[in-house]
Amino acid sequence: MKNNKIIAIWGNPNSGKTTLSIKISNELAKKNKSVILVMADPYAPAIHTVLPFTETKEQSLGALLSSIQISQESILKKCIPVPNTKNLSVLSYLHGENLRTYADYGKERVLDLFILLKHLADHIIVDCSSQFHHDLLSRGALELSDQVIRLISPDLKAISFYDASLPLLGERKYNVANHITVLSNVKPEMPKDIIGNRFGGIKNELDYSEELERQVLEARLFETLTDKKSQGYNKQLQSLMDNLFFGEDDHEEKEKKKEKKLKIPFLKKGSDA
Repeated sequence: MKNNKIIAIWGNPNSGKTTLSIKISNELAKKNKSVILVMADPYAPAIHTVLPFTETKEQSLGALLSSIQISQESILKKCIPVPNTKNLSVLSYLHGENLRTYADYGKERVLDLFILLKHLADHIIVDCSSQFHHDLLSRGALELSDQVIRLISPDLKAISFYDASLPLLGERKYNVANHITVLSNVKPEMPKDIIGNRFGGIKNELDYSEELERQVLEARLFETLTDKKSQGYNKQLQSLMDNLFFGEDDHEEKEKKKEKKLKIPFLKKGSDA
């Protein structure tokens, strides 16, 4: 598995950033990887929309960022464990908080946070705010992450958003050319080809799933998709995971295992003859 420590997930409004962040975090946790999911959006804190019955005990990401100093211990105290998982936790602003709830913090604090997070978990998934130009934490994640997934919804508003926003990421440090672009929440009737061509072609897609939509509405995103109609989404998610976390060595190893499985029945058949 690739040594990707920080994955930033960013996109236009309503493109499914939080949904994908949770699904990727879940998949990593299933592989016994320790994961901290950072919900960076201070405009609409997400924790109580995805874990509404979880007690937070003043475990606010905003309080952490505005504290005099941060340490591994203080980060762990603010982490909210996800129920029914052993190695997945969340850092988030809390319900009702906003940009004025806490004191301002600087870029050095963001850098400190990500450096410390790298020592606390195998992977850090950052659910970024669409309005990164007003959010220092999301902007820092786009700059400091090992990989950025850029979600694009297949509609004309996405084109308008990116035409306005991408020029703000023109500096080399944001490495926009290496973003993994994903067309998200795709329905058959949507003009995905038009949108894809507008962005120079998009190889990765995530189809619309009715079951996934129900999970969003019922705050059950940390559950696995089991409906047969969600198989397409699950396969696309796994393909994206392979792209993100599995390198050539892993791919070769998987191919060798496949070859070995194919050879064993053949040899047995030959011996019986």
